[in-house]
Formats: sequence, C-alpha cells, structure tokens
Amino acid sequence: MGRKPRLHVEGGLYHIVTRGNNRKEIFKDDTDYSTFLETLLKIKKITSFNLYAYCLMPNHFHLLLEVQSISTSTIIQRLLTSYTKYYNKKYKKIGHLFQGRYKAILCEKDSYLLELVRYIHLNPYRAGLVRKPSDWTWSGHKEYLGQSENKVQDISEVLGILSDNIKHGVLKYQEFVQDGSRMGKKKDYYPQENMPYLGDDRFVEDILIRHIDLINRIAPRYEVKVKKSLNEAALDIAKKYNVSVDSLCGKVRIKEVSTARKEFIRSAVGLGYKGIQIAGFLGCAQSYITKSVSEVREA
Repeated sequence: MGRKPRLHVEGGLYHIVTRGNNRKEIFKDDTDYSTFLETLLKIKKITSFNLYAYCLMPNHFHLLLEVQSISTSTIIQRLLTSYTKYYNKKYKKIGHLFQGRYKAILCEKDSYLLELVRYIHLNPYRAGLVRKPSDWTWSGHKEYLGQSENKVQDISEVLGILSDNIKHGVLKYQEFVQDGSRMGKKKDYYPQENMPYLGDDRFVEDILIRHIDLINRIAPRYEVKVKKSLNEAALDIAKKYNVSVDSLCGKVRIKEVSTARKEFIRSAVGLGYKGIQIAGFLGCAQSYITKSVSEVREA
C-alpha cells in the first residue's frame, strides 16, 4: 500500500525535522554542509517558499518554512533526493541516507514563529557542540545577526516583529535568543504523529474543519482504521433521529439534537476518530468534545 498524502495547507508554517538513517551522520565535513545549503537555496528559488530558520546538525536537520502552492512533500523530496545522490557518490554509498519519513509539524504562525526560530537556532548550543549559538556555522542564527555570507533565509518578517527598526530588531533578536539559552528540548513542540499540529484549540479546529476530507483519507495510516467518514456517520445519526446534520454541528440544545449529538460522538469514537477530529467536525471547542468523549467512554 502506498504512503498516504500529507496535509498541505497553502500559507502554512511547517517545522520539518529529518534524521539520518539509524541516526548516523548525514554531514561529515564543511563541504557536505555547504552543498546541502546550496541545494536548499536552488530548490527555494524554484518552489517559492519562505525559510525562517534552519539548523544543520551532524545527524539531522531542522527547517522552518512557510509554503504556498507547492507542498512540503515536493520540496523535501527534491531536497533529500538531490543531497542523497551527492552524498552517496562522494562516499561511495548505496541506499537510504535518511531515516523513514520526515516529520512535518503544521504550526500556528502568530503564536510560534518567534519561539521556533529561537528553538531551532539554539540546537547546537543545547547539544553542547558550541559555547554560544553564534559559534555554530551551519544554522541561520548568524544570518539574523548579519554575520554570515549565507543568504538563505527570509529574515525581515521576524526582525520586523521584534522592532520597526531593522538594526534594533537584530539586537532584540540577539537578546531573545540569549534569554532562551537555558531552554531544553521542549516536548510540547513535538506533538504526536497522528495529530502533527502545534497551536491552540481554535487553530487546530480550523485546520480540521477546512481540511476534513483530506484528514479522513489520511486517518487510516494512524493508530486505527477509519471505516466511515465523519460526514457519513453524521448523516446516519441525523436520519435516525430525524434531525439535520447542520443542527448536529451547530449550537442547538433541544433534547432530540443533544441526544443525537451524543450518539454521533459515541459512533465517531467507535470508528476510531480522535476527540480533536470530532470537535473539528462539530465546530466546537476541544475542551467540550474531550469532556463528551470521556463521558461516552465511561458510559
């Protein structure tokens, strides 16, 4: 069976993480690092994405990019394929260089752009590879400081958030990174694989509502196999109770609709849907659906 498609959101901010096969090195010398960056820049020019941060580590790399019409799948496939060909030819290797599928976390830009830029650029420092972040050549940190010849990132938006004056923005950025230097690995920045979204309930619900058809197609590759779409389940319940699907997804509180809504939740849980997916379909807060799912399971 072929791999299921990833969720592509035009204008979406994605944190990409890819590791070497069996966590082995993917960069052995400076030429490897620079070749990877050159490849990334070439692909960036023809696929028109924004790159806000990057960090190349010996056995993995991070990218923070905002995509438009061309998906992360296309961008990363081109990048990994091109670099793997270079690496295998140079080191006379055969086979996979990278481990499995890359991780792509769809992030809420307003809340996480600055935090992720800082987090990604602090990777070498947190790993103990350098005494200060600016000592690491192969991240975008020095480019923000104006100390790098590499011009790969789109830095003006981030600096503009910190200050209306670019020079002052650079100073504010430096202070911001310094303030986070004691930041360890933030587990909350790595959501579960079956719900790869980083944002508040409203952000996640909006994603689920706008892309529910694709999510229904993707869902079978996760923990359970979904046998019926949420819309099909809602139609069955609505017909049984002689109510409309719109009333199930609205704020109607009459007895028949409330009873039907509870049964819909029970049915959706039984089909293998997560509470957050059900909440997205119903258009309600995750806290409400989580409570409802808990009540259904306890019943």
